[in-house]
Amino acid sequence: MRRPRLWTLREDRSGSGPITEAECTTCLEGSGAADGGRGPAVWCLAHAQATGHTGFRRIRTDFFRASCGSP
Repeated sequence: MRRPRLWTLREDRSGSGPITEAECTTCLEGSGAADGGRGPAVWCLAHAQATGHTGFRRIRTDFFRASCGSP
Protein backbone atom coordinates (compact mmCIF):
# COMPACT_ATOMS: atom_id res chain seq x y z
CA MET A 1 0.00 0.00 0.00
CA ARG A 2 1.34 3.40 -0.93
CA ARG A 3 1.54 6.01 1.83
CA PRO A 4 0.37 9.54 1.11
CA ARG A 5 2.99 12.24 0.84
CA LEU A 6 3.30 14.65 3.73
CA TRP A 7 2.81 18.33 3.09
CA THR A 8 4.45 21.01 5.20
CA LEU A 9 3.91 24.74 5.43
CA ARG A 10 6.91 27.01 5.91
CA GLU A 11 7.58 30.72 5.94
CA ASP A 12 8.35 31.90 2.40
CA ARG A 13 11.70 33.68 2.62
CA SER A 14 12.16 34.05 -1.13
CA GLY A 15 10.45 37.45 -1.25
CA SER A 16 10.80 40.73 0.57
CA GLY A 17 9.57 39.54 3.96
CA PRO A 18 6.49 40.84 5.78
CA ILE A 19 4.50 43.68 4.22
CA THR A 20 3.10 46.36 6.56
CA GLU A 21 0.21 48.75 6.00
CA ALA A 22 -1.67 51.14 8.27
CA GLU A 23 -5.32 52.16 8.09
CA CYS A 24 -7.07 54.97 9.92
CA THR A 25 -9.97 53.56 11.97
CA THR A 26 -11.88 56.84 11.63
CA CYS A 27 -11.85 57.54 7.89
CA LEU A 28 -10.35 54.28 6.55
CA GLU A 29 -7.60 56.05 4.58
CA GLY A 30 -4.48 53.93 4.30
CA SER A 31 -0.75 54.25 4.10
CA GLY A 32 -0.25 51.79 1.28
CA ALA A 33 1.91 48.70 1.52
CA ALA A 34 5.59 48.87 2.49
CA ASP A 35 8.39 46.37 3.05
CA GLY A 36 9.11 47.86 6.47
CA GLY A 37 6.99 49.33 9.24
CA ARG A 38 8.62 52.76 9.25
CA GLY A 39 6.75 54.16 6.24
CA PRO A 40 3.29 53.30 7.57
CA ALA A 41 4.23 54.59 11.05
CA VAL A 42 5.33 57.93 9.61
CA TRP A 43 2.11 58.06 7.60
CA CYS A 44 0.07 57.53 10.80
CA LEU A 45 1.80 60.43 12.54
CA ALA A 46 1.33 62.74 9.55
CA HIS A 47 -2.32 61.69 9.21
CA ALA A 48 -2.96 62.29 12.92
CA GLN A 49 -1.39 65.75 12.70
CA ALA A 50 -3.41 66.65 9.58
CA THR A 51 -6.79 65.25 10.68
CA GLY A 52 -6.77 64.78 14.45
CA HIS A 53 -7.58 61.09 13.93
CA THR A 54 -5.73 58.99 16.50
CA GLY A 55 -6.75 55.37 15.90
CA PHE A 56 -4.97 53.15 13.40
CA ARG A 57 -5.01 49.52 12.38
CA ARG A 58 -1.67 47.92 11.57
CA ILE A 59 -1.92 45.20 8.93
CA ARG A 60 1.04 42.85 8.57
CA THR A 61 1.06 40.29 5.82
CA ASP A 62 3.58 37.49 5.64
CA PHE A 63 3.76 34.57 3.28
CA PHE A 64 3.87 30.78 3.49
CA ARG A 65 4.80 28.16 0.96
CA ALA A 66 3.54 24.58 0.94
CA SER A 67 5.89 21.78 -0.07
CA CYS A 68 5.47 18.08 -0.42
CA GLY A 69 8.06 15.71 0.97
CA SER A 70 8.49 11.99 1.11
CA PRO A 71 6.29 9.90 3.41
